Formats: sequence, C-alpha cells, structure tokens
Amino acid sequence: MSQGAVGRETESGIPRGPIWRSSRFVVAGVIAGSILLAVVVGVRGLWHPGSDPDRIFLRADAAYKAGRPAEADAMLRRLEQLRPPNTVERLLRAEVAHAVGDEDRALVELAAIPDTDAGAPLARHRAGQIEIGRGRPRSAEAQFLEAIRLFPGGIKPRRELVYIYNIQRRQAELDATLGELLRLDALDFSYVLHWTKTRNTVWNPRGDLPALEKFVAADPGDRWSRLSLAEAMRRLDRLDDARRILAPLPDSDPDARAARVLLAMDRGALDEAGKLLDHGPADHPGLARLRGQLALMRHDGEAAVRAFRIAADADPTDRLAMHGLGTALSLLGRTDEARPYLESARRHDKLWALVSRAATTEGEKDPAMPRELGLACAAIGREMEARAWLRLAVGRDPGDSEAQQALYRLDHGPADDRVATGRRSS
Repeated sequence: MSQGAVGRETESGIPRGPIWRSSRFVVAGVIAGSILLAVVVGVRGLWHPGSDPDRIFLRADAAYKAGRPAEADAMLRRLEQLRPPNTVERLLRAEVAHAVGDEDRALVELAAIPDTDAGAPLARHRAGQIEIGRGRPRSAEAQFLEAIRLFPGGIKPRRELVYIYNIQRRQAELDATLGELLRLDALDFSYVLHWTKTRNTVWNPRGDLPALEKFVAADPGDRWSRLSLAEAMRRLDRLDDARRILAPLPDSDPDARAARVLLAMDRGALDEAGKLLDHGPADHPGLARLRGQLALMRHDGEAAVRAFRIAADADPTDRLAMHGLGTALSLLGRTDEARPYLESARRHDKLWALVSRAATTEGEKDPAMPRELGLACAAIGREMEARAWLRLAVGRDPGDSEAQQALYRLDHGPADDRVATGRRSS
C-alpha cells in the first residue's frame, strides 16, 4: 500500500498516479491554449514581441516545457503587469510556481479559478495532488471531492482518493469510491485485485511508513493518518512509538480506544485491555470484536457470543467476527448454531487462497480467475467486488455463461439469495 510514482505500484499492488510532476491534463490544457494563442499572435503583435502579452505567454510556456521554470516565472510576472491572468495562464502559473518550489503560490493560483469555470475541476484535482505531495491528505481529500462535485464523472480524482483511503485504512470510504469507479467502468484487473486484497491479505506497513510519518508531521490533526501510523508501529512491534502517536487522540475516540486495547493485549496486559473496553461504547464494531476476542481468551463463551454478534451484525463480511462467533458458539456446545458462521469463515479462507494465486503472473493470465474470484466474493456477500470481477470475466470471455448467470443473479436476484451467514434469529 505504499505510495509510488508513475509505472510503480503500491505495496498492495494498486497503481498510483503522478504526484510530483504536473498533470498531463494541465499540460494538455496549456498546449491547447498555446495553439489558440499562436493563431492570434500570427495576426497581431509581430512587430513588438517584447510587449505583446500573447507572445510573452507562449515564451513562458515554452520555457516551462523546456525545463526552465525560473525563466518562465519571470515572463509570467511580466505578463501579469500587462493583463489579468485567464484560466490557462493561471494553470501554467501554478505549474511554474510548483516547479520553483513555491507550493503556497501554486495553490493560490489554482484556488483563484472559480467553480463556474470549465477549468475548475482540473484546478481542484491539481491542488489535491500538490497537497498530497506536501503530506496533507486531509486537504487533498477535500480538493479531490470538490473536483468530483464539479465534474461527477471524474475518474482521476477518485483514483487519488483510493490512495488516501487505502493508506489510511478507511475501508468503508475505499469500498464506496471503488464502487463509484466500478459504476464508471474504470476498474482493471489490478484495481479489482487490490480491492479484494484489502480484506484478504495481512498489511505489511513498511512501505507505507514514510508517507504516514510525513502526513502526521505535516498535519498533526490528521486523525486518520495518525491512527494508521499507530497501527503500522504496532505491527512493527514498536509499541512505545505507537502509544506516543496515539497520545493526542482523546479517550472519547472509539477507534483510538480500540488501538490502545490492541497495544495492551500485545503486551499481555489483559486487565488493562478489559478496563479500556469496559468504558468504550457497546455498539462500536471494532471494540465489540475485541471484547469477543478477550472473552474467548478468558473462556467466557456467553460474553464472546454477545460481543461477536454486535460485530457480525455491523459487518456480515467480517471474517474475524464470523469465525469468533462460530468459535464462541462451539465453546458453548451450540454446534448447529455455530456451523453457518464457521462455514462463512471457511469461504473467506477460500477467497484468500484465490487472491494469493491471482497476485501471481500466472494467476492474472488465468482466464478463469476473474470468474472464480467473483463467485467467491458473492458467496460471502461482498457484492460490489463480485460484480467487478464478473464484469471482468465477461469482458474477457463474453461466452462465459457461468459468469453471465452469476452477474444476472447479483443484479436481479433477492438480497438474501447469497449464502446465509447465520444472522441472529430471536
């Protein structure tokens, strides 16, 4: 899940768009503006090239493209004295300011493009990229969401949001954004595989650690990055660092409380973990799952069942909750009641094996792989991912009747048609 540049991938395998260089859309816009202005320049301004605004703009554009941003900056400042900047000029001014290291000025230029302007979605998208480069995903997220509001069909800002939600471990937002990309028909094999891997592989945080540390340093109030960084430290067995990172978050934050419970359990301080859980909200799924785990460690089956039911009802696709609930029921001798939950956990395990194979070169080339992954996702109730895989399967082989039928059932069948998870019946 680590950040990568063009042509590279994140730790989870999802390709990442450019951050450190100008957007191709910006360059395309500048080129389009340059061509238009060239026509104008061909008619007028030939005798006074040093004072003609259009010629100055073209020279600034050429200097920027030739890798001479300081020269372009000087020309654009001169142009500003001759006329107010238009949208194309502001986009170029932003790129030049960014190239000379003045990110604040770049953001001011982009913000000066009003929402009513056709270039506004591009300006907000570019501002988000600059904010990510500065280590400020909170501000970047706001810019990308604004770009989508102004242009609802935007794909690139949604892909940038996927990166943010992925590295901050915000599964609900990640699911929603990838679901929107599915609706826009903008998911390829690598993106869908990443989507499925977020719940079916163990996060290795080493690749994400530098970016998360940068985010928290640049914006100490970034709660999501702080929580993710603390979890990264915990997984790397840097428990003292994790506690230090969590310290600014209040006790009223249930996600921070859950993180502190995990740290206590890692240290074997089960009494401390229990006290933290006792004072947390009863209906928080993460805390409920931890209560269930702690109850199992204490061989308290009844308490474990109560806790895991809360977690399972909140997310029937939570493998840990399903397995925990089945284990707790088995501990109480209620094997028939436990069976559907344990079977659900086994279906998750089957999906894990498929994901591991799909992540290989041979697996990606296997024509049956998208169908198998789609059916496995459907079997555990992860319907959006199932649709994504089955659409890929049909796209690869329109004659795949099994994938076609499964996709039809997802789109037209009743919601309870999928395999039952054994929800509580009073």
